[in-house]
Amino acid sequence: MFVSITLQGFLLLSFFSFFSGLYFAYLEISNGDPKIMAGHISLGVVTSIIQIVPALIGLFLNIWLIKRNNNLKIFVRFSKCFAYVWLLFIPIGTFFGVKQLKRLKNT
Repeated sequence: MFVSITLQGFLLLSFFSFFSGLYFAYLEISNGDPKIMAGHISLGVVTSIIQIVPALIGLFLNIWLIKRNNNLKIFVRFSKCFAYVWLLFIPIGTFFGVKQLKRLKNT
């Protein structure tokens, strides 16, 4: 249970990495060098994609745990929170978030 929640925490870290890359690119607008701006954006994107891999593992572990045991009320609440966060990770995360919310609706 704890491992699943911890692994899905990488999802929040990936959003932070992505938006920090955009922020640093925004700060470089005054310098006018498009290569540095593109470097910051690509660093944010690549880092967030790398960090999403453990979050996906956590999501699949979460699905397996919920199928195995429905008695975990607080775990289901955390799962719903992360499912809503998954909706923001467009496009693939939106699919996972909707599927997870449908599964949790039945519990």
